[in-house]
Amino acid sequence: MRRLLFVMLVTIVALQSWGQTKLTPQQQNQILEKIEKSSAATTSMQCDFTQTKRMKLLKKEMMSKGVMYFKKDNKLRWQYTSPYDYIFILNGDKVRLKSAKSTKDIDVQKNKMFRQITGIILNSITGGGLKKTSDFQVELYKSDKGYFAKLYPKKKELKQIYQTIEIHFNPTLTMVDSVIMMEKTGDSTQVRLTGVKLNVPINEKMFSTD
Repeated sequence: MRRLLFVMLVTIVALQSWGQTKLTPQQQNQILEKIEKSSAATTSMQCDFTQTKRMKLLKKEMMSKGVMYFKKDNKLRWQYTSPYDYIFILNGDKVRLKSAKSTKDIDVQKNKMFRQITGIILNSITGGGLKKTSDFQVELYKSDKGYFAKLYPKKKELKQIYQTIEIHFNPTLTMVDSVIMMEKTGDSTQVRLTGVKLNVPINEKMFSTD
């Protein structure tokens, strides 16, 4: 029985290894250059998203949905529409958090942690900045479904929150498909982007923090 279990375990590990392959430094540079080029060509993005939060202690999943609008440079509207209404707006160095009951404004330049987190959000949406990031060690993998980047935090503040962040790209490397954030607590958050529209006109009022 023990031998059977051992064989099964080895088989599972082998299958997992076949499912994804770590790229060599040369291959990684080539793919990151393609991602950077695609990101540089993206002036705006609009899509729907589904966010799934898995909580280890509660053994519970929480799902929320919404819409996202992005525009260069550093303009983002992340709006939850279900099961609650909540809006995160980033416009340059200004952030506005808005719910049905309150509105809060934050100066990103005066809040180091928030500055790092907003950087993660922007890089996760477009895939840009992965080649030059100083906040993470980046490893690139190829799987059956395409390519994904695994980010390991370097800085103390980020290490206290995240274990790893995975950014998954579509097969053509033109956009991000999903992002998986593994927290130190064992909780995880997965965000899937659907109905993506690139380089479409977006009203500036969507990013207003006034």
